[in-house]
Amino acid sequence: MKPNRFSSISALLEYHAALRRAAHLSEDERSALAEIDQLLALLTPDERASLDDTAVGGAAARRAERARRKLARELAARGILAS
Repeated sequence: MKPNRFSSISALLEYHAALRRAAHLSEDERSALAEIDQLLALLTPDERASLDDTAVGGAAARRAERARRKLARELAARGILAS
């Protein structure tokens, strides 16, 4: 299956969250979830955790922004993030 292209990191993360919340997934959706999980594995566990942090400011927000930038660079290099 060819990886989806996403317009932004936020779009990818929202899609990932929706797939994780879904009660029943099609085969294509399970495949997409596995692919996104592999992409998120490019981040350290702390970086992945920071993406879920809802802090508005301070150190937590800076960590989340750094993780998003790192993920954006990796996805752009793989042609998954639209430029």
